[in-house]
Amino acid sequence: KSIIESLLLLARTRQAEVEVYPLDMAHIVNQARQRLAVTLADSQAQISVPDRWPLALGHELWIEEVWANYMENAVKYGGQPPRLELGAEPQPDGTIRFWIRDNGPGLSPEAQSRLFTPFTKLGQTSIPGYGLGLSIVQRIIEKLGGQVGVASDGVLGQGSVFSFTLPAAQ
Repeated sequence: KSIIESLLLLARTRQAEVEVYPLDMAHIVNQARQRLAVTLADSQAQISVPDRWPLALGHELWIEEVWANYMENAVKYGGQPPRLELGAEPQPDGTIRFWIRDNGPGLSPEAQSRLFTPFTKLGQTSIPGYGLGLSIVQRIIEKLGGQVGVASDGVLGQGSVFSFTLPAAQ
């Protein structure tokens, strides 16, 4: 994706009002995987997904963008080969927390605090990208009434868990 496309998406998520509806998360995750098919194959990424997903409210194209961004980052910054585990769990507050765990190097608390800032790239300047992806993810999820998160012990090989919440469908 070009920087222009990324900036346009960032602007659209700021201005657009979108309809939310119950999401077929299995389909959305598969669409994101198809978008990244070459990257996933080239990296020999191993991906595990749940058999069933809880039903959440959102906007399909935006949530596909979120999953594609999280998966692409997990491959870029993950272990060799990348191992990605996706999952979801209902939360007590009526939301569903969706997450992706990678086997990358992990992140320090300081790095975690900067991740969702536009144009932020942490250390590895040789990896392609503009540092916009996670700020787009955050804008999308907040627009849909959810929150983004990251958790990492900063332990080499233990990886990180990136997450987002969406309202549960009743």
